[in-house]
Amino acid sequence: MAEKVTLPCEFKYDYAMRGYVNTLRAWLYVTREEYGAATALKLYEKVCKIDDRAKGLTNTILKIFKLEGNDVETIGQWFDIWFELCGMEYTWLELSKTRATAKITKCVWKTGYKDLSGWCSIWLNIIGETINPKATFEQPKRMCAGDPYCELVFKIEE
Repeated sequence: MAEKVTLPCEFKYDYAMRGYVNTLRAWLYVTREEYGAATALKLYEKVCKIDDRAKGLTNTILKIFKLEGNDVETIGQWFDIWFELCGMEYTWLELSKTRATAKITKCVWKTGYKDLSGWCSIWLNIIGETINPKATFEQPKRMCAGDPYCELVFKIEE
């Protein structure tokens, strides 16, 4: 009987993360090819909302890391964890209780089609609204749309 192979945690993480990212991208691409970009984005939003999947993940991270509050700083802390988990490279250009601006220079989620560039706005809006229903999100720059970096802006109007 062969000895059981021990795999390093880093390899397991990399394998799982790449599989997750590549499966999402492939699903978006195939759906786009078959039904068009608008339908792909519509279906992706439905997937995120089925059984409150994105909200559940948001709340799980809030609970595990004991993040409290519902201001933009809390949204920023949540994204610090998410970006680290995903292997993103980013900088907070601004981070306060009511406004945050992040510049992402490496994104593992980047898609190859500009007409799918709105997919992550769907996800980001759900995260922000889960932490605070009054949170709004804008994405003035998108690598998926051909920009050199992504710019994420979260706000909560007082």
